[in-house]
Amino acid sequence: MTTSTSSKFDDDDVDDDALLAACDDNIITKKPDPIVQTKVSTQKDILCSLVDVTSFGFPFEPYQIQVDFMRSLYSTIHQCKHGIFESPTGTGKSLSLICGSLRWLFDEIQSWRDEYEELLKPIETKTESSSGDWLKRLMKRKEEEAVREKRRDELKVKIDLEDQYANAVKNTLATSIKKTKRDFDAKYRNLFDKELPDNSDSESSVKEQFKIDNDDELSDEELLIKDPDQKNLFDEIDSPIKTDKTNLREKKAHVLKIFFCTRTHSQISQFIGEIQKTKYIEQLRLVALGSRQNLCINESVLKLKSITLINEKCLDLQKQKKEKKTTKGKRQKTACGCAFLQQDRVECLSNDILGDAQDIEDVVKLGRELNSCPYYATRAAIAAAHLVILPYQTLMHKSTREACGIEMRDNVVIIDEAHNLPDAICSMHSNEINGNQLIDSYGQLSRYHEKYKARLTAQNLLSIKQLLDVQINLMKTLCSKENLPSTYDSEKWSNLVVSSNSTETSSTFDLIDYLCDASIHVNLFQLIDYIKNNEITKKLHGFMSKYPVNKDQISDEKKTNESALQKLLQKKTLQKQPQINTTDDDQLNKESPEYRISNSFAIFAQFLEALTNPRNDGKVIVTIKETLGQCSIKFFALRTSAFFHEIVNEARSVIVAGGTMRPISEFIDHLFLACGQPEEKICQLSCNHIVPPDNVLAIALPSGPKNIEFEFTAVNRSNTAMMDELGRVLVSLCSTIPDGLVVFFCSYDHLQKTYAYLEKTQVLSKLVTKKKIFMEPKRTSDVDKILINYTKSIKNGTGGLLFSIVGGKMSEGINFSDELARCVCIVGMPYPNIGSAEMIEKMRYLDSMKIKSTTSSDNTGRAYYENTCWKAINQSIGRAIRHRGDYACLLLIDKRYGKANIPSKLPQWLATSFRQMNNFNQAFNSIEQFFARRSK
Repeated sequence: MTTSTSSKFDDDDVDDDALLAACDDNIITKKPDPIVQTKVSTQKDILCSLVDVTSFGFPFEPYQIQVDFMRSLYSTIHQCKHGIFESPTGTGKSLSLICGSLRWLFDEIQSWRDEYEELLKPIETKTESSSGDWLKRLMKRKEEEAVREKRRDELKVKIDLEDQYANAVKNTLATSIKKTKRDFDAKYRNLFDKELPDNSDSESSVKEQFKIDNDDELSDEELLIKDPDQKNLFDEIDSPIKTDKTNLREKKAHVLKIFFCTRTHSQISQFIGEIQKTKYIEQLRLVALGSRQNLCINESVLKLKSITLINEKCLDLQKQKKEKKTTKGKRQKTACGCAFLQQDRVECLSNDILGDAQDIEDVVKLGRELNSCPYYATRAAIAAAHLVILPYQTLMHKSTREACGIEMRDNVVIIDEAHNLPDAICSMHSNEINGNQLIDSYGQLSRYHEKYKARLTAQNLLSIKQLLDVQINLMKTLCSKENLPSTYDSEKWSNLVVSSNSTETSSTFDLIDYLCDASIHVNLFQLIDYIKNNEITKKLHGFMSKYPVNKDQISDEKKTNESALQKLLQKKTLQKQPQINTTDDDQLNKESPEYRISNSFAIFAQFLEALTNPRNDGKVIVTIKETLGQCSIKFFALRTSAFFHEIVNEARSVIVAGGTMRPISEFIDHLFLACGQPEEKICQLSCNHIVPPDNVLAIALPSGPKNIEFEFTAVNRSNTAMMDELGRVLVSLCSTIPDGLVVFFCSYDHLQKTYAYLEKTQVLSKLVTKKKIFMEPKRTSDVDKILINYTKSIKNGTGGLLFSIVGGKMSEGINFSDELARCVCIVGMPYPNIGSAEMIEKMRYLDSMKIKSTTSSDNTGRAYYENTCWKAINQSIGRAIRHRGDYACLLLIDKRYGKANIPSKLPQWLATSFRQMNNFNQAFNSIEQFFARRSK
């Protein structure tokens, strides 16, 4: 017989808190209750819906489209989704991106603090009227406590890290003072120490301290490739990983951040200028990243022309330990061979960078003042930064991301000016090498092998022999094997005739098939590691500098015994020769012997790395021209998702934005769906323009004053009748349109031909009487000068006519607002060459794609060809209208713009103002009336 008795624990009066405290700590808890997490998420969703206009911190009264943009951006990031945002140029897109994303960032950080405060409060004990299972209540209570404690710890780490970095930036002034006192440079000694030696000694000591080593000539011992065992034995002591006193490689914890990517250096500066207008500037920690070419202040490194050599020289200096003279005349070891790379200085500069919004030029200037490396200071600042501004290449290349210490996990990525992003990603990962570069790289390595073969180990000899075989086999894919002379002769090999046909021919290969046909059966990954680990590029550059090809007649012995005076005179002579601007691709003659000697092996190494891509990621295109030196081999990347999937899958949210993002389906298919993202996770927003429709007049002009039709196809661009007619149109426009007129041509070749013809026929002399003429320069360094002069000419009432290129230096990132562009003309349609191997392969690839597509057309290859043209047109058109009160006329000069489907290709805001005219008189009357209304 069982007697039921009441236990003292089977009671509603049980004190759960007492039981919880007495409970054994070893009780196994279940997984966190999803109800708790859902509650927090719901609270945040309510917060997101309550975001009001004023809280975004927009520096001006925002337009409704800007409010919609910021709210949509906030919501997309908050919900961990990806977004495609289209907002016409001139609608405040950059400011909307800044205010919407930074508002979310600081709201998120504040929500941590609020949630942490809530979790510090004890759980309210609920009294139940009916008896229940006390053990279940107890276990549930303990599970809730475990969940709360875990979440509390996570939040505390985030909050403490945020506070730690914020305090470090606030204390940067104190750090600077301590550093100054410790270093006690001469310029500060003059202020504080009156008992110093004479000023000249003090200045000389400072110069000695930061003396630049200009003697880059390496000894034979330094040029030798060391045996791996020997290298580990002797280099371990000097390994930068073990002895890096700068602690630059120490991994830091990262705060929540936004990565903002843009295309050009000027756009980075413009973006920082926009940030400085907002309310976030006081609490925001920002850093702008650049390459060593842009940030390095060590002249011995900067004087190298190749970015590869600059990188290797910098890394090499970090491995070296050099002695320096102190102000007291003693010698001491520096942390590394570069005097600018010292922990205290770099850390101080890093905090200074985060303490104020500074672009790359400001950082370099500050680095020179503090004698500290701007490149490593910006990298050291990434972990603590809320906002990291960087160029496309830094983010898209995995190796570059890892080298910079960029962590995208749970962070936000915003890519501005993303209208060509899929093509830009493929272009970044494509690689090409021509016959001359192959020949020169083979010559460098073979001469090095011949010089040091008696001193190299068997393993090194084998690796070098494999590299030489790969180079020879690549060259033999460009010419018949029997035609290539067995003895190396650079000039003969370069001028070897491989085709009797003067026109070039291209062939496309599967990557694996090409390697097999070329008889390349070695492990390319091992060869690439061998090149990197042994710094072959740097050693070959040093070897070619020490033993140049054009001085074979000078014996090695004579070179060894050259006096210091002779070497000095040679260097002075070289310094007097004109230097090539390393930052300007157009100015750099890539076929010059100097460029080829410096860069050929580096280009070969990069091409070798491209050949290790998966076979489905691209194709190999072999282009045959008349001589071997003119031929080329290119790895053409095709699959955008192969290089973008890691970014999309790691980041909390990826936002792509631009002025003209049509067709949006291209971004959905190639950037998100192909990377495994579900369609419901992709948000879209397309904004109208803020400018009233009456402020824009868009016209399709099929013919000129004499009714000669325009059709500027590739075969017609030299048609003199059309050029004469175009000249008459330009004269009429310059007579009617006030201030600035910008004319875009489809190619530089078309512009040059037209300009030369108009000059020959005296049309330019007529135009000069009406407006001053300017032309887009080939050199990037001359763009600012042209724009300044163009602006001055308009401001002083002379007016200006600017000839530019679609897709050129002035078609992106340049604002021709107000009187700078009262009219923008597009001459012709900038279709890419449909017969090129790249375009054929791209269209074929798109047609064969098996991914889920949202495009309405089945012929995706043809659609891509059309869209490439219209993206370039719309981008150039967008240079004109920059704000609500701006007005301009847009003239599309070609009869093909009269097709019925053309309005659908234009941006929505422009389509309503677009008119397809029948003749010139009708168009010219509309233009006259348009500007007559504005002159009242």
